[in-house]
Amino acid sequence: MSLMPPVSRTLDPVWFDAVKARISSRRYTGEAIDPALLDRLDQTCERLSATPGAASAVLVREAPPEVFTGLVGSYGRAEDSPSLVAFVGTDEAAHDVGYVGEAVVLAATALGLDTCWIAASFDPERAGRLAALGEHERVHAITALGHATGKIGVSERLMRASLRARSRLSLDVIAPGHESWPAWAQEAISTLRLAPSGANKQPWRLHMDGEALVVTEAPKVYRTAPLDFGIAMLHAELGAAHAGVSGTWVAGLDGEVARFVPGSAS
Repeated sequence: MSLMPPVSRTLDPVWFDAVKARISSRRYTGEAIDPALLDRLDQTCERLSATPGAASAVLVREAPPEVFTGLVGSYGRAEDSPSLVAFVGTDEAAHDVGYVGEAVVLAATALGLDTCWIAASFDPERAGRLAALGEHERVHAITALGHATGKIGVSERLMRASLRARSRLSLDVIAPGHESWPAWAQEAISTLRLAPSGANKQPWRLHMDGEALVVTEAPKVYRTAPLDFGIAMLHAELGAAHAGVSGTWVAGLDGEVARFVPGSAS
């Protein structure tokens, strides 16, 4: 299946600052979110969803608890999240779904809200009914949304330890030869390195081809990797923009995920 590269959208500089502040939280107070904050996040969702045929983000202000189903019983479940955002698109738009979803997560972080990407432990049918899906669309993932309890339960401690939530592969592994790359590309991959991924598997590898930053697959990928590539591509674009360079994502050549082609510098 050929996947479309994400559609570059207008970036908010606060998303770059939110990259280091974001942390996954699975336990929430259950307290309703200030409606004014939800209104601001909903405006972001609508703006990011305005591109026809691309991914969309649907804010659900009152999240039914039944949407958050664990992998095994309650294991992996987000508890007492009062709201959620569903990330919607066709299978061909999976990269864009990840891109848009991470933009929403970072926007929520900038608003002082806690989040958690959930691509497995949720009920896609219930989520789909909440999101009013179009033809060939499905909910690829959701994020819990609310205020974290500040306390980490035993199951979450085990999960974080097993997934090495704070560890990342070195730049030498994911981007060999990066020392000689232009400054904007080095900022891009440093920001990409902080991107979340399923089970922290970090399925991306990168290299330069002329002026283009090329994303390729690691030796082993997994079912939800297309979402994670989209997340990583947003991070890379945010890093490049922070270094003064904008550009666009284009389809990769054979064996490539996508290419970021710089278009301007300031």
